[in-house]
Amino acid sequence: MMSGSKPPVVDRDFAEKFFWAVDRPMAYSVYQLLPEWWAAAPQPAIDDYSAELARLEGAREFLDARYIGEPLVLDQLAECSPGSLGLAYHSFIVDNGLDANLLVNYQAVHQQFVDAGKFDRLPDDLGYVSVRLSQIHDVAHTIAGFGPDPAGEIKMAAFHLAQLRFPYHSMRLAVTTSHFAFVSPRYMEPLMDAMSIGWMMGRKADNLHFERWEDELDTPLEDIRARLGIDRSIDVDLNSR
Repeated sequence: MMSGSKPPVVDRDFAEKFFWAVDRPMAYSVYQLLPEWWAAAPQPAIDDYSAELARLEGAREFLDARYIGEPLVLDQLAECSPGSLGLAYHSFIVDNGLDANLLVNYQAVHQQFVDAGKFDRLPDDLGYVSVRLSQIHDVAHTIAGFGPDPAGEIKMAAFHLAQLRFPYHSMRLAVTTSHFAFVSPRYMEPLMDAMSIGWMMGRKADNLHFERWEDELDTPLEDIRARLGIDRSIDVDLNSR
């Protein structure tokens, strides 16, 4: 029998919401789940996330700058050089029907959570990163070469986690592994492959999160991948088995 002498570490009201996401990951978004966690998160966990972020090479300078790029316009992206990041990003958005993503005011969405008190305990650096990550999400997809399908999103989450140690992505993978552990074991192999691909690629590459990609839209995509050490063979080799 479990001892009741020690209080739970994970808030049980939050745990109920977490398992709603585990039951139906596509219906209960981790983006919705994350603010629910902050209100009752153990302070040592918050402190650890802050410390993990601060220790990353290049993080402090970028965090202090608080850079948020201007929204990108599809027509301008279409005029970028052949083979460039900008044109590849344009194709990613258009080919996958993601046009509306360019129009989201990420700062305003984040501010809604702040105004509702959801992020009262969120350190400023992590709050900034939350906004910036939303802004460059599809750029990161383009650079890494991951699609917007469920497997591609899991690869991207694992890639982000390997490089940034951000709570959203650890929670995304926690929901995913819990879902195939307790609900749908048939998805275990493809989802573990997706996580492994993203994690290995992210660990092997230089950090892509502390760059102003808005200034490099005409840079050849393959040059960027070579500079960062993006190893697409990890994805290609594992998926070919």
